[in-house]
Amino acid sequence: FPAVARDLAVVVDEDVAWARIEAAARSVPCDFRESLVFFDLYRGKQAGAGKKSLAFSIRFRHPDRTLTGEEVDAVMARTIAALERDCGATVRR
Repeated sequence: FPAVARDLAVVVDEDVAWARIEAAARSVPCDFRESLVFFDLYRGKQAGAGKKSLAFSIRFRHPDRTLTGEEVDAVMARTIAALERDCGATVRR
């Protein structure tokens, strides 16, 4: 069945490690998350003083059926909430 990939970039304090972000994202229960892969780090004016932006891709695939956009959107919303709560993250737009 086809996979669905979503990219997410978050801005966090400079001292927040990738491992903490990854742990928060993985703490969200999901039976169809296939992978979570870091791909970019940005430090600069747009991130803000004392901040950095980390981007990662989450890949979803269900073994028995095609996923709906609503299913993936719901997991992404819970993931963002966990990142906000556990890491003080804000989504970079």
